[in-house]
Amino acid sequence: MEPNSLSPLPENEHKKRTIGPWVSWLLPVLVIPLWLTAYPETTVRHSAKSFFIYSSQLAALVGFALFAVTFILSARLKWLESYFGGLDKMYHIHHRMANVAFVLLLLHPILLATRWIPQDIAKVFWYFFPVHRRLAVDFGSWSLWGLIILMMLTLVIKLPYDKWKLTHKFMGVVFIFGAIHLFFLEDLAAASTLLYMYLLILSVAALAAWVYKSFLLEHVLSKPRLKVADVIRLGDQVMEIELHAEKAITFTPGQFYFFSFIASDITREAHPFTVCSAPGREVRIMVKALGDYTRNLYNNLETGAIALLEGPYGRFDYRGEESRRQVWIAGGVGIAPFLSWIRNLREGDLVIKAELYYCVNSEEEAVYLTEFKEFEKQFSGFKIHLVCADREGFLDARDIADPAQKVIYICGPRQMREKLLREFTQLNVPEDDIHYEDFDFF
Repeated sequence: MEPNSLSPLPENEHKKRTIGPWVSWLLPVLVIPLWLTAYPETTVRHSAKSFFIYSSQLAALVGFALFAVTFILSARLKWLESYFGGLDKMYHIHHRMANVAFVLLLLHPILLATRWIPQDIAKVFWYFFPVHRRLAVDFGSWSLWGLIILMMLTLVIKLPYDKWKLTHKFMGVVFIFGAIHLFFLEDLAAASTLLYMYLLILSVAALAAWVYKSFLLEHVLSKPRLKVADVIRLGDQVMEIELHAEKAITFTPGQFYFFSFIASDITREAHPFTVCSAPGREVRIMVKALGDYTRNLYNNLETGAIALLEGPYGRFDYRGEESRRQVWIAGGVGIAPFLSWIRNLREGDLVIKAELYYCVNSEEEAVYLTEFKEFEKQFSGFKIHLVCADREGFLDARDIADPAQKVIYICGPRQMREKLLREFTQLNVPEDDIHYEDFDFF
């Protein structure tokens, strides 16, 4: 396929997007029937009801399985994102599963500790610390406290991205400690060989994914090297970076890469940016200085620097829907995928019917307005609407004619996207006809 050619999406692409979430949740739930095949007799001598012991076992096993699957979902496997509808959707599932796993793994010792209530409250407290008579139990305590600390850093403290990414690598160590606790505490293999093998396979897959993501992805994976040819600062916060490659970079318009820059005063961490050019040897990305990394990039990036690309990722794609009327909604730098679309459409022969709602705070922020207006003159099926918050307020879904009869594409800030999704739902727009990219998740 030529770099700028377009082909329609396969008919089964939309069906594939529902497979990933279902399978991801099914894998941990399968632990329950496997556990029931060996319905274990507790060996713990206590006066508590067996309900607490069995509940704690199930919480631990399902939580551990969920924990394992989260590593697989976070490994950025390109072939896997097709089954979720994009990497951002995979990361959403990863986040939800991690939260559920954390709650279940926390419930495990809490339920076990109830057997000392009310006769020995001090023992209840000490039960959560690694002061047990068996080393395998201590590994469970170390794993639990490691998980608590890392989850606090993720959900509460909100470390800067580069520091959070470094601490997050220790999740693999926490998982290993949990695996030692699970596989060496009791004779799990004798109780249920099927359950033992199933959890072992999940554990091996999880550890392989962790090693790949944490150590191999940055150092072993072959990445295209592009040279920064130009840095165009379009405003006080926004810039466009033009990069040149030795050979054509092939991707679907609307996809993104993880970019890392080799340059002085710029860290080597990888960040996702949507390509706003057509496929080819010239690659353009749009960057807005919103955080520490992007502000540093805006201030210090110069021509001659080298960029490494990982990807492409994403399923934000209008192909297969070109026969229907489309609505494109962009907020701020969310205009990037739509730029890629029109720049590619100029070089092909595909005919579309689309309206673009370019949402900005003020007209000065609409840095690509002239280019879209020129495209509007050249293509009769395309129309642009500039929506300036300082003039007419924020875009409302009711401002769009017959949205339930169109297919919707949204890329922009989370608040804008969530507001529009609620409004489209109220207007009975089918969920399958609304597509969006969530960059807040990376």
